[in-house]
Amino acid sequence: MTKDKTLQILNKNSLNNKQWNEALLQFQEYNIFQSYEWGELKKSEGWEPLRIIVSDNNCEKLTLIAQIVMKKVLGVNIAWCPGGPLINTEDKNKTNSALKKFRDVVAEYNFANLRCKTFMEDNDINSKFFIEFKKSSNTLTSRRTNIIKTMPSDDFLSQIRKKHRYYIKQSIKNNIDWRIRENDEAGSVFYSIYAQMQEEKNLNLPIIDVALFAKLLNSSDYNKIITLAGYKDRECVAACVVSMFHRKAFYHYAASTNRGGDLHASYGMIFELINYLYSLDIDILDFGGLSEDQSTAGVDFFKEGFNGEEIKRVGEFDIAKSILHNYIFNKALDFKKKR
Repeated sequence: MTKDKTLQILNKNSLNNKQWNEALLQFQEYNIFQSYEWGELKKSEGWEPLRIIVSDNNCEKLTLIAQIVMKKVLGVNIAWCPGGPLINTEDKNKTNSALKKFRDVVAEYNFANLRCKTFMEDNDINSKFFIEFKKSSNTLTSRRTNIIKTMPSDDFLSQIRKKHRYYIKQSIKNNIDWRIRENDEAGSVFYSIYAQMQEEKNLNLPIIDVALFAKLLNSSDYNKIITLAGYKDRECVAACVVSMFHRKAFYHYAASTNRGGDLHASYGMIFELINYLYSLDIDILDFGGLSEDQSTAGVDFFKEGFNGEEIKRVGEFDIAKSILHNYIFNKALDFKKKR
């Protein structure tokens, strides 16, 4: 625990599951990747969670929250802060002080490099606080995302692109049977169709342990993960994995077979998903990344056609032990991506 003249305190790993998630909800940009459960999921993959809050002296008003996951690779400590840090920007001095405390953690834990991807929007206010951090030279994810507000089905259909509306209607005519799968089924159903898609389309993308994450999330009051799966003649033709955290949903993975493509199942899937989320009083669906370099033009076309709000986040930045450590870290990332 450290203290400074701004009457702020930095606490590490001081909150339990419920307390952490309640603290996270104080920030408008709260997200599933900063949830307690996501840290526990990463723990199962060999990462160690480090949960940090910076608050006023009474520990009620938070200025910063950040869940870091750390690992030793080839004897070197590296760390990743997915979805964070998140900051309260009301008091400039307190915010800058909190970010300095966050930066000091790199030295305290001897991190060679800490890669962050805050969910804070890239606007004039937020940029002033993050401008001093080194932008990553080799990024893992895009800054662009698409946010879809949930709404009644007729309203949703009326505001999307004409071609997407046509494909949804074609999907409905094909009488696909849509089902919600939870807990162990959420994982087994998605893995099955994902394996088929990998074989048909020669893909090899890593995915999380959906069943374990479902178990972790479903142990809390208002969070869960589901697989929405579409069946035609008892065959799963399309599915997506979506997590829900408080009033937000997050789109993690999707898979469709060749037959599903012929049935326009992916378009119908998003229509069914929005209907389902709306019935649960979920406010928005974070549709995930859009490319910044047109490298996934087909995916971008699909996502943008639902006419959500495009958000550009601050993006990835590094806090490194030295310039050399940062250089080596980014070179290692580049090598891994090219394999």
